[in-house]
Amino acid sequence: MFLASLETPIGKIWVESDGERITRTTFNNPGRGRHSKQPRVLQEAVIQLRAYMAGTRKKFDLPLYLVGSPYRRQIWDNLGQIRFGHASTYAALALKAGGSARSVGQACAVNPLLILVPCHRAMGSDGLLTGYAGGLWRKKWLLEHEGILEKELP
Repeated sequence: MFLASLETPIGKIWVESDGERITRTTFNNPGRGRHSKQPRVLQEAVIQLRAYMAGTRKKFDLPLYLVGSPYRRQIWDNLGQIRFGHASTYAALALKAGGSARSVGQACAVNPLLILVPCHRAMGSDGLLTGYAGGLWRKKWLLEHEGILEKELP
């Protein structure tokens, strides 16, 4: 595994790659990975995340590697379809996937690709900010960054 990090307004983000795909983004130092010459995909992920944080990128174009049950991969795919500046509810995502709002929340909680798979765009039906693996303050920042908090939910 290869590892890179970048400083952002919401703290350091760690990005892992298998050399061909992005395998994890996290706010916690995973403590593993080679620090030798970084593969191009990892360099590109850092460039795209920096641009997102600067407000100049709204969509990521990276090969992602997601490991999980078919249901969780479907939830993550549905999250990836929520455009920058928009949000959905756990209930709406559950209806689309044929599960429960709680199971969507659980899939979000174990999302290995924070920000790249935008689980921060999933909100409670009442508009409350509920749960985020990076902490609610980061979720709030991301939603404000994307201008979502001022918009109504679908």
